[in-house]
Amino acid sequence: MADQSDNPSNFWQELKRRRVIRIIPVYAASAFVILELVDIIAEPLGLPDWTLNLVLVLLIIGFVISLILSWVYDFTPGGIQRTKPVTYVKTGKKEKVSTGWKISTYISILIIIAFVLFYAISSIRKSSNISRLEKSIAVLPFENWNSDEEFIHLGDAITDEIIMELQYIKEFDRVLSRSSTMQYKNNRPSVSEIGEALGVNYIVEGSIQRQDDDVNIRVQVLRTIEEDHVWADEYKGKWSDIYTIQDDIAKNVAKELQIVLTHDEIEEIEKKPTENPEAYNYYLQGNVFYWRSYEERDWIMAINMYSKAIELDSTFVLAYIKLASSHLSLYWWHFDRTEERLDKARKAIDTAFDLKPGFPDAHYALGLYYYYGYLEYEKALEQLEYALDLNPNNAECIFYIAAVNRRMGNWEKAEEKFLQAWENDPNNSRVLSNLAETYYLLGKYPEALDITNKAISISPEFTNLYRRLIYIYLKWKGDIKEGRKVLEQASYIVHPSSSPVLAEAALMMDIYEGKYQHAIDYLNSLNFEAFEEQFYFYPKYLFYAFIYDYIADYVKAAQYYNLSRLILEDKIKNAPGDSRFYSSLGICYAGLGQKDKAIAAGNKGSELMPIGKEAYKGYYRLVDLAQIYVMLGEYQQAIDQLDFLLSVPGSLSPQLVQLETRWKPLWDLPEFRELIDKYSTD
Repeated sequence: MADQSDNPSNFWQELKRRRVIRIIPVYAASAFVILELVDIIAEPLGLPDWTLNLVLVLLIIGFVISLILSWVYDFTPGGIQRTKPVTYVKTGKKEKVSTGWKISTYISILIIIAFVLFYAISSIRKSSNISRLEKSIAVLPFENWNSDEEFIHLGDAITDEIIMELQYIKEFDRVLSRSSTMQYKNNRPSVSEIGEALGVNYIVEGSIQRQDDDVNIRVQVLRTIEEDHVWADEYKGKWSDIYTIQDDIAKNVAKELQIVLTHDEIEEIEKKPTENPEAYNYYLQGNVFYWRSYEERDWIMAINMYSKAIELDSTFVLAYIKLASSHLSLYWWHFDRTEERLDKARKAIDTAFDLKPGFPDAHYALGLYYYYGYLEYEKALEQLEYALDLNPNNAECIFYIAAVNRRMGNWEKAEEKFLQAWENDPNNSRVLSNLAETYYLLGKYPEALDITNKAISISPEFTNLYRRLIYIYLKWKGDIKEGRKVLEQASYIVHPSSSPVLAEAALMMDIYEGKYQHAIDYLNSLNFEAFEEQFYFYPKYLFYAFIYDYIADYVKAAQYYNLSRLILEDKIKNAPGDSRFYSSLGICYAGLGQKDKAIAAGNKGSELMPIGKEAYKGYYRLVDLAQIYVMLGEYQQAIDQLDFLLSVPGSLSPQLVQLETRWKPLWDLPEFRELIDKYSTD
C-alpha cells in the first residue's frame, strides 16, 4: 500500500484529530474580543497609541504557541496528555470527538460572524452619519510638548495654520476661528460639551513637539455627538517638512469627513507659504503676538517678526498680509495716526498682490485698509465681500462686513451680519462684544445684557465688557446700584484703577451721585494722563475742571481747563486731522468762557468726523458739541442737538441724560421735559 503520509487529505485529518482546527476559531474569536476591548478602553484609560499594536503582536505570538501546543497536547478525561501518533490509534476505531469542543467551535464561529457583521453595520452607519451631518468643525489648541522657549509658540501657531488650510475647503459648512477655540487651551471639558458650546459636529485636536530640527505631530478627529474617533494619525519629519504635514492633515480630515476636494482646493492647500523654514518660524511667532491682545507692544512685536520673515524670504505673501494688518491696527487704535503708518500698510498689500494676484487674504487686507485708514466704506465692502466669495469660511470677513455696515449707519445690516458672525464663531468674545455693543446702541437692552454676559463668561479678563455692562444699566434704567455691582465683579479680575475704561466708569458714577471729593481723591490715585479710546480723548485735568465747576470753585476749574487746553493744542499740532482733539478743545474753551473758539472747535470736530460719514464716531462729536452749547448757556441749541441724538442709535438715552451731570442745567427746562417724554418708552 502506498505511503499516505504526504497526502494533504491525511494531513488535514491529522490537524482535526489533534484539535488544531478547533483551536483556530476559538483563539480567533477570543483575540477579536480582546482587540475590540483594548480599542474601546485605550482612550479613557489614557493608554499610549502603541498599545493596540503591542496587543496585536502578543496575540500573534500567542496564536503560534497555541497551534504548537494543540498539536503536541490534548485535553482528555484524564487531563492534559501528549497526543499519540496516528500509528497508536486503533484501525477501524473512530476516535470520539468531545462534545464540548464541538460546542466551543460552533460558538466561536458564531462570535466571529457576529463581530464581523457588527463591525460592518457600524462602519456603514458611521459612514451614513458622517454624510448626513453638517460639516462644521473646530480645531482645538494643539498641546505644545516643547520645553524649549524657542518653540513655545508652536502649539498656537500650528492650530492657526490648520484652521487656515481647512478654511480653503468650501464644502465645510463652518470652520471656526481661533478666537472661539483658544478658551480651551488650558481648560478642556468633554468633547460633547465643546461640540454643544461651539455648535460643531467635529473636533480636531492634537499635539506638536519639536526637538532641534525634528518635529512630531499627533492629530485626531472626533465626532462630538457620540465622542467617537473618526480618524487619527501621527506625523514625524523634519521642520522643513512642516508644510507637507499640514497639507496632509487638512486633506485627510476632509477625506475622513467624505469631502471631495476640488483641484483648486488641493492646489491651494499644497502651496508652500515659503521655502524658508526659518522665515516660517518667524511668521508663526508673529501670529502669536498679533492675536495676543489689543496692546501696542504686541502689534509692534508682530511687525518685527513678520519683517524678519520677509527679510529671509521676500516672496512670503502671508507675512506681507499680516504685516499690513499689524500696521493698520496701530493706526486704527490710535497708537500711530500718521500717513507713514498707512503707507507701510499699503506697500505691504501691494507687494502681496504683485506676488499673488487675486489672493483672498490680500483682498481682505485691502478692505481693512480702506476701512481703517480712510473710512471708505464702499471700497472696503467691495474688497471684503470679494474675499468672502473666494473663501466663504473666513469668519473675519463676515465680522468686518458687519463692522463697516455699522459705521455706515446700516444698523439692520450690521445686526444681521454680527449675528451671522456669531453663528459661524459662537465663542468668539470679540464678535459677541460687538454684537452686544450694537444692541446697546440700538437700545435693545435685554439682548445687550444677555450677549455681554455670554462674552464675559468666555473672556472674563476683557475689561471693556464690564464697562459695557455698567453702561447698559445706566443707559437702560439709570441704575447706578447695578453699575457698582458690576464694578465690584470686575475688581476680582483687575483693579479698576489700573484699567482706564473701568476707572472712567467708577469716576463717572461718583460724579453722578455727587460724591465730588471722592471723585477728586480717585483722580489723584490714577497714574494715567488721559481717558481715551477711538471715540474721544479727555485729559485727566478735564475731569478735575468738571468737578470744580460742579462745586462752583470756578478759579480751580479755570486752571484745569487751561491745563487741558495746552495738552490738546499740542496734540492738534502733531495730529491735525484727529477730530477727538478738536471736540475736547472746544469743551476747554467753553469752560474758559471763550464762546466763539469753543463753537468753532466743536464744529471742526464734527466736520472732521460727520455722523453722515461715520455713524458711530460722528455721534460722539455731536454729543461733545451739545455739551459745549450747555456750558455756554445756549440751551435751545443743546436741546436741538439732543433731540437728534436721541432719535438715532447711539450712546445716549432719556435715562442717561437725566443722570449725567453735564446736562443738569437743562433738567428743569420745559423743552427738556418734553424731549424726555418724547423719547421715553415703557
